[in-house]
Amino acid sequence: MTTIVLKVKDKKQLMALMDVVQRFKIPFSGNMDETEYLLSTDENSDSLKKSLKQSNEGKTRVIKTSDLWK
Repeated sequence: MTTIVLKVKDKKQLMALMDVVQRFKIPFSGNMDETEYLLSTDENSDSLKKSLKQSNEGKTRVIKTSDLWK
């Protein structure tokens, strides 16, 4: 097995490399934290920002734990 270190300059490069890694099922590790991952695509970022806005505006609903799998 060979280990390589890649230093990407922007999100576009990172996403392209992650696509290749996933397609070839190459095991990897890195230092991308959860927030960075959640914001790594426009769709994820938009969804997260929408949810945070709804929460800040009090547009939430309470769901009982016992009702989660119904």
